[in-house]
Amino acid sequence: MSEHWDEPKEEDGLTLGPEEALQREIQKSKTLKVDRLRLRDEIEKLKAEKNHLAEKNQQLKERLTKLRAPDPEKATPFPRNTLVFALLSGFLALLWLMTRN
Repeated sequence: MSEHWDEPKEEDGLTLGPEEALQREIQKSKTLKVDRLRLRDEIEKLKAEKNHLAEKNQQLKERLTKLRAPDPEKATPFPRNTLVFALLSGFLALLWLMTRN
């Protein structure tokens, strides 16, 4: 029944006692918990930034769509036709006045 138990060793070759080994494991556990909490905070910040950027991207897409879409007032040919009609009428009126004199 005499089993030989190997003590955990440090990097420098020293053998740790049970209390030191437990303290070391507790410190590792604390460090991992702190890292995990820091990573959670970082993930939350990145998610918030992602949502903000997605909203901004959507707003820019809507703005771009509005800029590309033709304006209903400009799309109708009425003002252009009116201008052509006015110029043609003016030219005919001038021609009529010139031939009258």
